[in-house]
Amino acid sequence: MTGHNASVPELAVRLEDEALFVVPGSGALWVYDFGNKTKVLRDANEGNSGPVFQVAQATVGGMKLFLVLPTFAAATLTEQDRIFSMLAEHDPDRPVALVVEQSEGRVVIVAGVAELVAPAAAAAAVVRTCWEWDESPGFSIVVDQRDHFVTAKHDGETWQASVHKG
Repeated sequence: MTGHNASVPELAVRLEDEALFVVPGSGALWVYDFGNKTKVLRDANEGNSGPVFQVAQATVGGMKLFLVLPTFAAATLTEQDRIFSMLAEHDPDRPVALVVEQSEGRVVIVAGVAELVAPAAAAAAVVRTCWEWDESPGFSIVVDQRDHFVTAKHDGETWQASVHKG
């Protein structure tokens, strides 16, 4: 993509209280609302096999998106395809960004859609900060092989993220 600004203005990031969990190996999909209530959206079709992936439901600026997080290991290509299709079936209007690698201060994401790059980077920084307890002052976030530096802060009411091209 050419013609992008070196940075975008601060983006408001909101994470829904409910997280989704997806098991691509079995087709299971459920919601957990952090108030200890679980609701099964789709039962496993062949047992609860394979790794579980947590899915943040985020709104960044005006875009709603899914940010898929590995719980133990990155998704294989087959699992990635299955995750994308399961979430598209669940909410076809919400694009999916998939975290394939993460460590303190660093995240690597596959998004596949240019409009999703900055929102996915912003959402990842906020998720690392408030769900993963990552206290890094800024994050090196690679989305679709493009480097970004992202800072996230809470202003008392909302999360704000600034995304700068690397």
